[in-house]
Amino acid sequence: MSQVTTNSASRKKPSSIANWKTKFTTPQILRWGLYLVWGVSLLALGTANEAVKMQRDAIETIGKNTAPSVLTAQRIKDSLADLDANAANELLVKPGENPQAAKDYRGRQEKLSKLLALAAENITEGDAERQQIRTLILSLGDYMTQIERARLANERGDSRSLLEAYRKAANILDSILMPAAEQLQNVNLESLDRAYISQKARSANLLFLAVIGNLLPLVMLGLLQLFLYHRMRRNLNPYLLGATLCAIVLFFYITNALNAASYHLKVAKEDAFNSLLPLRQARALAYSANADESRYLLDREFAAQHERKFVEKMAKIAVIPANLLDFESVAKEFKPSNVQGVAGFSGLFAEEFANITFGGERDAAVEMLSAFGVYVNIDKQIRSLVNSDKRAEAIALCTGNKQGQSNWAFTQFLKKHNDVTDINLTAFTENLDRGFKSVGYVPDKSQQSSDDILQGAMLDRSFKNTYQVEMWSLALISAIAILTFFGLNLRLKEYS
Repeated sequence: MSQVTTNSASRKKPSSIANWKTKFTTPQILRWGLYLVWGVSLLALGTANEAVKMQRDAIETIGKNTAPSVLTAQRIKDSLADLDANAANELLVKPGENPQAAKDYRGRQEKLSKLLALAAENITEGDAERQQIRTLILSLGDYMTQIERARLANERGDSRSLLEAYRKAANILDSILMPAAEQLQNVNLESLDRAYISQKARSANLLFLAVIGNLLPLVMLGLLQLFLYHRMRRNLNPYLLGATLCAIVLFFYITNALNAASYHLKVAKEDAFNSLLPLRQARALAYSANADESRYLLDREFAAQHERKFVEKMAKIAVIPANLLDFESVAKEFKPSNVQGVAGFSGLFAEEFANITFGGERDAAVEMLSAFGVYVNIDKQIRSLVNSDKRAEAIALCTGNKQGQSNWAFTQFLKKHNDVTDINLTAFTENLDRGFKSVGYVPDKSQQSSDDILQGAMLDRSFKNTYQVEMWSLALISAIAILTFFGLNLRLKEYS
């Protein structure tokens, strides 16, 4: 009885193998292989395009929307502070005695109107931005109304009414306009940081998905080659070999595009923008401190308060180490290329020196620091003259534009500051362009403006999609599909 059972089992085993072979014939396996290659190729196309799209969105959010808006908000703060400094300088003397201050005041008015219009055209954070822009527009009108009243009082020789009107204007600037500009900056800065942190967190996942998605066609084609070799004893199929080469090209093309976009965004944000931000913040504070210098002379009753604000703003910009005498001494410490920092030196300028990464940036930053020291030393002379009861000489030194006077020194500082800023701004925009280009976007010069205000804010830079990544991906995927079809069809014809 056991012998019969054993024989029956041995007869059934070959029968099941034969059924398996009948169920999955070579033509069927080849057809299913073709369908799988097509399927994973479409999956590769989808994951590649989605990964590239998300990289584009990150670059656009940072480079086109938030970073320019942050810098525009900083420029609004610059203009507000300089507007006030020019108003104070004009009011320090009799009407018509400081025509340069009146001219600069009007120039700042014009620049502010353009910057506010620019900010309004680039609202990306909804009411959080819209409310601040509305406040700036409305309160700026109130500020200028009070300045006009102060001017009229100056013409009448009414110093009491002049100070009352100017104090109201200064209060509007300090309590409404500057905080609104600061909030406008912070809203966009928070959005920028969120977008960048999110991009960094997702970039590894996006690259992983794109790599896996684009490896699948390569793996499937390799398996088909092995199957044909073992089952049909054929050498490499030229069509499948061509499809495999296309899959390899697609793999490296997509991964290179994603890596390049991620790298250029990193340079733009961490190397360039992280220097631009403290530089622009320092510039806005310098403008505001310069206004405090003029207020110190204009409003004697609150001179100590204005002096304290000046000192506080200077401390935010830069603090000289206890073992060094002045900014020129600090600048000399930073001249050697191997110096990473100077002990005891802090503030926004210290942040810039800690992040020097581009050619010529160190030399430009050193010159900026020296020029800033010249301005600070002249401010000390102004206060010394006031303490020596030489008020008229102090006013002349404060409002003068000749070499050795305060406005001249401040202008020299701004020029040197521009040199450092321009290096980082150029690196920022160039790396954004390269990042965009790596994922198929190019600058659309036909949409760009010749207005210096727009160019300075980078908001005139429009981009257009060349669909380069999509077209190359589609072309390579199509080539994989077609070559695989012809390669397997040759083998299938042998079974017809």
